[in-house]
Amino acid sequence: MTSYQSLYRTWRPHRFSDMVGQEATRRMLKNQARTGHVAHAYLFCGSHGTGKTSAARIMALAINCENPQEGDPCLVCESCKNLSNETSLDLMEMDAASNSSVDNVRLMLSKTDYPPQFVKYKVYIIDEVHMLSGAAFNALLKTLEEPPPYMVFILATTEPQKLPATILSRCQRFDFGRIADAQIVGRLRQALPEADQAAEEALQLIASAAEGSMRDAWSLLDMCMASGLALSEETVREALGSVSQEVLFDFLDALARRDSADTLSQVNTLMRQGRDVQVFLRDFSAHLRQVLAVKLTGEPIHPVGDTMLQRLRQQANGLSEINLVRMLEKCMQAETDARWAATPRAVLEVFALRICQVDQEQDLSGILARLSQLESALAQGVHAVPRETPAPKPQAAPVKETPALEMPAPEAPALPIAKPPVQAGQAPAVLPKEAWNRMLKRLGQEQPGLFSLVHRGRFGGYQDGTFTLLLPPEESIFADMLNDPARAQEVSQLLQEEMGSPVTFRAARQEADQAVDQEALAKENITLLSQVFGREKIVVKSDPN
Repeated sequence: MTSYQSLYRTWRPHRFSDMVGQEATRRMLKNQARTGHVAHAYLFCGSHGTGKTSAARIMALAINCENPQEGDPCLVCESCKNLSNETSLDLMEMDAASNSSVDNVRLMLSKTDYPPQFVKYKVYIIDEVHMLSGAAFNALLKTLEEPPPYMVFILATTEPQKLPATILSRCQRFDFGRIADAQIVGRLRQALPEADQAAEEALQLIASAAEGSMRDAWSLLDMCMASGLALSEETVREALGSVSQEVLFDFLDALARRDSADTLSQVNTLMRQGRDVQVFLRDFSAHLRQVLAVKLTGEPIHPVGDTMLQRLRQQANGLSEINLVRMLEKCMQAETDARWAATPRAVLEVFALRICQVDQEQDLSGILARLSQLESALAQGVHAVPRETPAPKPQAAPVKETPALEMPAPEAPALPIAKPPVQAGQAPAVLPKEAWNRMLKRLGQEQPGLFSLVHRGRFGGYQDGTFTLLLPPEESIFADMLNDPARAQEVSQLLQEEMGSPVTFRAARQEADQAVDQEALAKENITLLSQVFGREKIVVKSDPN
């Protein structure tokens, strides 16, 4: 009786042309095998299931093939047959995770003194090479530095940052990226028999759950096909332990309404159905990313049907960007907490209650969420309740007029002095930093919602009539919001009034912008302090470093 072979082993590629994704890497490796410009050491980096070990085996066949086909091995010559045999001494694979000691490496290197028996190159593949000990790396280093002419080392790892720099500098590095969902779906469809009709949504769900790993996708498809049922979306969700898309929509709707009772009821239903909290939070996080993508770009991250797209747009229109980002941030944190919690259900319930009871949140994200709700209400025509005016003080009894004493007439209240009109090309009346500080003070009083966004960054300088706000990397998502024409115009107007000349405003991401001119800022600060305390009272000390 023939034993069953898993799909990922059955469909393992044997040529570069059969690999899924990694176009640039495949092209360079094929060209090296075709031209004979073979390096003595390669390093294949990337997440699991992206084809590193398969590419190493194909490279071993390609550089030794007697009849290569545009860089691909022919698989029929004697060299290909010898290397395909698992007992071949010319192709050796070692798992560094279970052979990490220096003795294991020395035993392997002791065999490099013997030339290959039947092929041109002797190939050693070391998988998970980052697991080697420090002494093992030192033993490997000498051979990598001066290998025999017939030796080729191919190192594979998921964590290249753990390799010593001396090893990295002696290898040609190739990075294997995650495989696109569309490519995974196309490859899975090739493995399905013609008689089996698989729903496109089912294959898309498998590809999304695999997260760019072709091997994980094969394992998931293998598990779903083993049920004997038609490959539908419901079958795949049942196998993965995921909830239906409708549940995700309903849960987000309840959070958007801030309906604590409904959310807790839905959590209770999920637990009675035996759903895993981590799986649900992972699926809900993916759903939030879909809605956020539709909110920002109009299109989802993963392709969906017309009905699903319409529902995503409906939810995106009912939620602000700040609220979606806050939900996504809290959901990702809850997913991490649930992994180590003794009661994962409690983590999910606390996450739902924090989202619903945003009025009680005192962190910055909660404040921004409340400000966003106020802005939405005002945009829809709901006016804020005016403050109550204090009751007038009781008037004293009128004093009987006497002709001998005449009270002087009260002075007229002083009228505010109007600022002169801004003239084009007029020189700035104040320093840019002083105008910036005045703008912040006015913005906090007149536009608190906009002030909370501007306050997340720092003054980035003034050049050619433009004020720049620099946002740190973790706050860069707010740059697009502040560069919105309506918001940028409000800030520019305040800066223009304080500067006394036409100016503009922009928000920039700190990692993509030039560094702030610290010397210019220091001079401006000294000038401002001089106006208050006097220049003779300010002592500037230089940094000894």
